[in-house]
Amino acid sequence: MTRQETARLSKQVQGININQHKETTQLSKRAQNVNTSPTTCHPAQPKAPSSISSLNSNSSSTELSSSIRTKKQNENCLVTNKLLSTTIHVESVLSPKDVIRSLFLGMPVDLNHFKKLIDKTSLLDEAIKLGDGDVVVAVLLYLQKTLHQSVLFSVLESRQVAADQYIDMLEKQNCYKEAATLCSQMKRNREAAVHLYNKVLREKKKDLLPSLQHLCKYEFQILSGVETETEILKEHIQLLERQAPIASHQVPAKELVSDKTSPLIGPPIRQDSLLGSSLLATLQYCCRYHLKSPENLLVSPVGLKSTFPITDRQFAWNACVGQLLSGKDPSPSLLAKGLFGAPKVVAGLSVPRVLEVAWKMEGPPQTFDQLLPLIESSQLRYQLAKRYNRHRIVIDILTSNKDRLALLRYRDSLNDAAEMEYVNNILKVSSTRWKN
Repeated sequence: MTRQETARLSKQVQGININQHKETTQLSKRAQNVNTSPTTCHPAQPKAPSSISSLNSNSSSTELSSSIRTKKQNENCLVTNKLLSTTIHVESVLSPKDVIRSLFLGMPVDLNHFKKLIDKTSLLDEAIKLGDGDVVVAVLLYLQKTLHQSVLFSVLESRQVAADQYIDMLEKQNCYKEAATLCSQMKRNREAAVHLYNKVLREKKKDLLPSLQHLCKYEFQILSGVETETEILKEHIQLLERQAPIASHQVPAKELVSDKTSPLIGPPIRQDSLLGSSLLATLQYCCRYHLKSPENLLVSPVGLKSTFPITDRQFAWNACVGQLLSGKDPSPSLLAKGLFGAPKVVAGLSVPRVLEVAWKMEGPPQTFDQLLPLIESSQLRYQLAKRYNRHRIVIDILTSNKDRLALLRYRDSLNDAAEMEYVNNILKVSSTRWKN
């Protein structure tokens, strides 16, 4: 080999080394660009390799960049995956805010991961901030199960919204004593008194009087600003003390008629269920059996009215119903002298309403004869008289209207000979100037 050929070969080898060095430099730069470029969910397609060595290098670089992109995607899209996925791993939810979001979206979460009091308090604060009542109740149920009552109440004392929700929960759980304790701790003494009162009533003890007396003597005395509630409680105690002798009072057998009822007033109170009934039910019972009793007796309705705050309207209505239940005419209890001595209904009672109740309860006919003339509208009086079959009143209205044809038609519809004779006598009077 000549010296010229040797020099040519050495130059070719150097050229090949230079090309390989350039390719290696390009591959390293491309790998650095892949590491520093922003991660996307869809990586760009690599260019076609120019040789086998470049293909192998690009393959390794693509695998490296793919692993980097996957890691970045999990970190950046974590919150989006939580909100959009139908299931969620409990281990990936660590903050109270994420847990409350998951509860709101209906995803399964485990609240037992929050062990410390500060974490549980943060959980409740996030629920209140979200403003969804169901989420707040879910957190409160967890706190009720995992916290002592005194600790939970101290947490709720400064959180009004959560405290109101918890009080509603306690009412549904019939835990009125706990609700009263929380209200008292929050300086809401009137609500606490109502819960204590409700607790005694809900227990449905056979002997209610001692429980109410204990409540008035001890528990209400601790609370301040509950004068109105205390007065109501004392009236209840006084009513129970009065009901016991009324229930034991023997009712004459002749007054024990069959019980009447009406959908307008409900079933009447009985002697065996009188103890513990309401004030108006007791008044109705006394009006039914002891309406004429002297005021100084416990069974006297007038005595009840003078002892308890009963309005004139309440007294008149219950006296009417009591008399109807006993099969008597309630008109004497309902009528009073008005202007110029004309009769009027007491306490502003509605005459059509009273007549409707009397009709449903099969009241005596004299009740309708006494009350129908007090209706001012002749048209309404005529309609009600026809409905309740008070023929004389209908005939008198048609006579006052001087409607001879209507009077004749009504006479033909009657089956009572006495009423038909009454119409004929009216028609015979020559002084009446008929319209037709």
